[in-house]
Amino acid sequence: MSPEPRALGIFSFIGGLIGGGAEKKGIKKATAAQVAGQNKAIAEQQRQFDLTRSDFAPYLEEGKQGLAGLGDLVGTNGNDAQGAAIAALQASPFYQSLFRNGEEALLQNASATGGMRGGNTQRGLADFGADTLSTTIQQQMASLGGLAGMGLGATGQIGAFGANKANQIGAAYGNIGNAQASGALAKAGVSSRMWQSAGSFLDDAVSAIFGGMPGGGGMPGGGGGSFGFGGGT
Repeated sequence: MSPEPRALGIFSFIGGLIGGGAEKKGIKKATAAQVAGQNKAIAEQQRQFDLTRSDFAPYLEEGKQGLAGLGDLVGTNGNDAQGAAIAALQASPFYQSLFRNGEEALLQNASATGGMRGGNTQRGLADFGADTLSTTIQQQMASLGGLAGMGLGATGQIGAFGANKANQIGAAYGNIGNAQASGALAKAGVSSRMWQSAGSFLDDAVSAIFGGMPGGGGMPGGGGGSFGFGGGT
């Protein structure tokens, strides 16, 4: 038999090995590129979330202070805290301004009507002081409630951003897993083809070797061939 087919088979086999190796390297690079892209997406999600949380941080802090102040005024933080909060309001510029202006108005009215030393004037001043304190407390509670509500809104926004970040990162990790699994399966397929090619080459080589021996393809020792032990001399 001519040696050309076997030579071509050797070159084809070697070329298949080289090509398969190159294909596996390409798959590895493609998988690495996909994983790197998804990791960049994850990093960007984290960066944006950190930036958003930083932007909302002042509102969160004000909300915490507002909630704590409400707790002091309504007494949920203890009697001492409530008393200190009320005393602080009575010493505040807002209360002092309201009380001073109202007191002057009452005294001017009493002076004009001749009731400066009367009991009505004293009761009026006492009632006005209590009303002023009540008004100051109500306004303070409204202000603190606004701060607490602002903090609650900021918390909700941060929570929504956090949930979105978790979903996006979860999807990215899923894509990484799919890319790695696809790469592994693709490389396994290439390896399988390479082994099949090697097996086919060896089968062809064995067939060519033993098929080309005298006696029409029989194994050494077979009957009827020049290498056989049976028959004539």
